[in-house]
Amino acid sequence: MKPNLSFIDPSQLNRISNLELQARIVVEGFLNGVHRGPNTGSSVEFSQYRSYAQGDDLRLIDWKLYGRTDRLHIKQFREESGMRCSILLDCSGSMSYGSHSVSKFSYARMLCAALALLLKNQGDGVGLVAYHHQLLLHMPPGNQVRKFRKIFSELAALQPAEGTDTPGALRFLGNILKPRGMVVLISDLLHEPEAMIRHLKSIRARRQDVLVFQISDPAEQNFTFNHAITLIDAENEREQYVVPSAARETYLENRNRHFDLIRQEALAAEIEIHEFSTDQPLDFALRQFLQKRTKSMINGRRRKSQ
Repeated sequence: MKPNLSFIDPSQLNRISNLELQARIVVEGFLNGVHRGPNTGSSVEFSQYRSYAQGDDLRLIDWKLYGRTDRLHIKQFREESGMRCSILLDCSGSMSYGSHSVSKFSYARMLCAALALLLKNQGDGVGLVAYHHQLLLHMPPGNQVRKFRKIFSELAALQPAEGTDTPGALRFLGNILKPRGMVVLISDLLHEPEAMIRHLKSIRARRQDVLVFQISDPAEQNFTFNHAITLIDAENEREQYVVPSAARETYLENRNRHFDLIRQEALAAEIEIHEFSTDQPLDFALRQFLQKRTKSMINGRRRKSQ
């Protein structure tokens, strides 16, 4: 029996220096933990029947049809065109924060690599956009082997810095996207929400399925500081002295208000947002992605049949 590698602690995973190996461990562990039928992840769909001929694969015989007709028929399949997915990775300075051994950026980069490998295994095309206050990298969707090697190489070289312009990255992508695909944004969403939501809606209007993975640190979620501290903004280096007992309630109220607004606007536009903490296994994010991908493929088939 294969070992179940699922639910690996991100801190342990982060000790592995090779990004592709990190991704492979996550994806193989995740798939080992998913109960899959023999056709899960297949890139073919049923097309038609034809009469059995000597030498045909017996596994393709429809025995139920044989029971009704007393004749042997073979199921024929046709290849599906793979889905195109573009992943946007926030490389701004705020992503460098980490209250434990895994920063938000390290977690986001591992997730990005795991998604790319999962898509490759599904036969889909993967593209990558990396940005902070300007565009750092753009790789159009593709499914060639050298494409994935390039993605892992480029991801490994990225480091968080500077301010952030998520709306600018979304605007750039929206102007070049082909209709009917998927866009995945990986970010801490710590910026003004209005322009970002406007561009996400614009991409959604171009018949793209949109999935947002919000990456947060546990300390950001709960403000778990016990002593007075000086906070330094990673993007503009402004400092603020804070007494946690006095600031915690106001901070949490403002944080909840900020993200509630984003989620409400996204929900109205049929855009999914899921928050993940850097101490959570990446399996949970992959499961959400796979569910979204399945919905996307089903909706795509429905549109074609209409």
